[in-house]
Amino acid sequence: MYSRHSLSLWFAQRPRRNFLILSALLVLALYWHAFSAPFVYDDLDQIVNNPNLQPWSSFVHRFFFRPVSLNTSYLGYGGSTYRPLFWLSLFLDRAVWGLSAPAFHATNILLHFLNGNLVFALFRRLKLPVSTAAAVALLWLSLPINTEVVAWVSGRSYVLCTFFILLCLLSAITHLERAQPRWAIVCSLTAACAVLSHELGIVILPILLVLVFVTRLKWSKGLFLTIGAVTAAVMAVEAIRIGVGVKSFSAFASIKWIGLASWEYVSLTVLPVHMSVERSTTLSLSQPHLWSYVGLLGFGLVLGYALFRRRDQPVLLDGLGWFAIGVAPFCILLNYQGLAERFAYFAAIGMVAAIVAVCMDVSQPQVRRALAVCLALWSLWNLCRTSIRVADWSDEVRLYRSSLAATPQSPSVHFNLAYSLRERGQLQEAIAEYQRTVDIDKRFPKGYAGLGDAYLRMNSYAQAQAAYQKALAQDPNDAAVLLNVGAAYQGAGALPEADATWQRVLQIDPKSSAAHVNLGVLYVAENRQSDAMHQFAIAIDMKSNDIVPYYDLGALFQQAGRGDLAMPLYTKVLELKPGDEDTLRNIRLLQQGH
Repeated sequence: MYSRHSLSLWFAQRPRRNFLILSALLVLALYWHAFSAPFVYDDLDQIVNNPNLQPWSSFVHRFFFRPVSLNTSYLGYGGSTYRPLFWLSLFLDRAVWGLSAPAFHATNILLHFLNGNLVFALFRRLKLPVSTAAAVALLWLSLPINTEVVAWVSGRSYVLCTFFILLCLLSAITHLERAQPRWAIVCSLTAACAVLSHELGIVILPILLVLVFVTRLKWSKGLFLTIGAVTAAVMAVEAIRIGVGVKSFSAFASIKWIGLASWEYVSLTVLPVHMSVERSTTLSLSQPHLWSYVGLLGFGLVLGYALFRRRDQPVLLDGLGWFAIGVAPFCILLNYQGLAERFAYFAAIGMVAAIVAVCMDVSQPQVRRALAVCLALWSLWNLCRTSIRVADWSDEVRLYRSSLAATPQSPSVHFNLAYSLRERGQLQEAIAEYQRTVDIDKRFPKGYAGLGDAYLRMNSYAQAQAAYQKALAQDPNDAAVLLNVGAAYQGAGALPEADATWQRVLQIDPKSSAAHVNLGVLYVAENRQSDAMHQFAIAIDMKSNDIVPYYDLGALFQQAGRGDLAMPLYTKVLELKPGDEDTLRNIRLLQQGH
C-alpha cells in the first residue's frame, strides 16, 4: 500500500513531466522494432517510387492543386482524396533524410507519442483526475490496432490528423476558459490543418459539441465564437477540395453494412486477435448479420444509460460519443476500402475512455476490484499483442504472412508477399503466392505479371510468356509487362520477336529509356554496333539512371579506339555505381593505352 501511495504521490506532484517520461518509455519500448522496419505495401508507390515528392515545384503542383485518386475494387468505387499536409510531411522527411526508412518511422512514432500527451492534457483540462487521464492516455498509446498507423509510414495521415484534432480541441477549451481571441485563431488554424491532413478532420465539430454537452458548458459568446471558428475553417477547406476537383464519396451505406462495420471496429479496438495491412475482404454483405443489429441495439442501450448517468459518469458518455463519431465516416460513407484498423486510430481514444470510466466509477469495492483486475489483464494483453505486431512490421514477409491470418482472401496481401519472396530469391514460394493471388482474383493483371517475372528469373521462358500473355489480355498496352515479354523472347533466343516487342513499347511510351537500353543490348548481341550505339545514346539523352547504356556505349567506343569518348561514360557509371569492378578495369586498360 505504501509503495502504491508513494507512486501516486510522485506522479501527482508533477503530472505533465512524469507522464511525459512514462509515455516516452512506453512508446519506445513498444515501437523499438519499428525503427528497423522497411518501406512496405503502399510505401513503395507513395514514397520510394513517387517522382512527385521532389522537386518542390512538382510536389506543390501535384499535391496542393490536384486530388489523389482512390480506387477500391471491393466497393466498386473510384474517388479521390486531398491531403496536402500529409504529403508535405513525406516531402520534408525525404528532403531531410532521403529514403531512410528509420527516419520516416521515427516521425510516425514521435507523432504518436505527442498524441498520447495531448490526450492526457485534454482529459486533464476536462477535469478528470490525474490517474484517470493517465490511464486513458497510456492505454490508448499501447492499443494493438494503433500499430497499423504508427508502424506504417503510409498510415501517417491518420496520426497527423489526430494530432491537429487534439490541438484544436485543447485550443477550443483554452479559449472558452480564458476568452482570449488568439486561441480562437489557433483553434481555426488547427481545424483547417486537420482536414488538410485527412478528411477525418470533419469530426472536430461534433466531437467539440459532445465535449460541451458532457461538461455542461454554458452557451456564451466565446462558445459561439469557437464553434464559428471551427466551422469556418472546415468549410474553407471543403471549398478548396471542391475547387481542386475532389470526389469525396458516392453513397451512404446500408444499415446492414453499418452494423457489420461498427461491430468489427469495436472488436478490433478491444480485442484484435489478428490484424492485416489490408482488410477490404473481411466483410461480406452476404454473411449473417442479425448479431450486428443486436450489437447496434446494445450500443444504443449503453449510450442511453450513459446519457441518463451523464452527471455521475460524464466520461462514459464522452467516450462512447467520441468513438461513435470517430468511426461514423468509415461506417456510413462508402468512400473507403472496406474497413481497416487504422480507421479507428482516433476513435479508439473514446473507447478506451469509456472502458476506464466503467472500471473506475464503480462504488462497490468488490466489483471495482474485479474490474481493476480485468483492466490490468487487458493492459497486459495490449502490451504483448502490440509488441508482437510491431515485430511483424520489422520484416515484410512476416508482416504479410501474419496479415493473411486476418485476411486470407486478400489478393493484395498475397501479391505483396509474393513480391517480397521474389526479391529475396525465394522464387518457388513466390510463384506459389502469385498463383494464389490470381486464383482469388483472376482480374488481377499485376498478379500474372509478377508470376511471369518470377518464371523469368528462373529462366523458364515459356511459362513466363504464358503468364505475361494473361496479364496483357487485361491490359494490352502495359509497357512494363511488354518490356519483360521482350526479355523472355531474348532469353529463349527469339531475337526478332524481342526486337518487335521493344519497338512496340516505344510506340506506347516513346520516353521509355529501358526499351532503348534493351534494344541496344540486343543489337550488341547481333553485332549491330552502330545501331546499338544509337539506342544507348538515346537512353543517355533521356537521363537514364541505368548504368548499362553508359557502360556498354563506353565499351563500344573503347573497342573502336575512342578512349576519349569512353572515359566520360565510365565516369558516369562510377557516379551511379561507385566501385564497379568492370568499369574500373576498363579505365585501367585505357590508362595503359589499350
